[in-house]
Amino acid sequence: MARAGRRRVRPWQIGVALAGLLMGIAGFVLYLQSAQGEGLAGDWSGSAEHFTAERVFPVELVLDHEGSGRMRWGADLHCTGRLSRDGGGMVFTLSDVGGQECYPGTLRMYPTSDVNQMDIKVTRAGKDEVTYSGRVARTS
Repeated sequence: MARAGRRRVRPWQIGVALAGLLMGIAGFVLYLQSAQGEGLAGDWSGSAEHFTAERVFPVELVLDHEGSGRMRWGADLHCTGRLSRDGGGMVFTLSDVGGQECYPGTLRMYPTSDVNQMDIKVTRAGKDEVTYSGRVARTS
């Protein structure tokens, strides 16, 4: 005899819930794949804000189909660095940095509702907090 207040879960309800979960996961994976590879290749430009310095400055990214490229940033784009994909996602190692008060770190790109715009967050090497963030748009 069933207890009062408890409903019995039917097998079809479990099936519907699992199907919904699987469709959601598949959609998320397809979304991430569309933003990778060919989706990131090109020239990107925009601006970022350095939180502690309270400065806004230009940012330029050039990414190829393999997930590597270069980045310029800072006042007059005086900082330069090499980008290489860190794993299979939208995380890049920023290395071979040149320029005064320019530091290596990690660049993370986040999709926006526009496929030609990405939010970016850069964390300086050895730090846990985001150093600067902004938005870039594909120019080519």
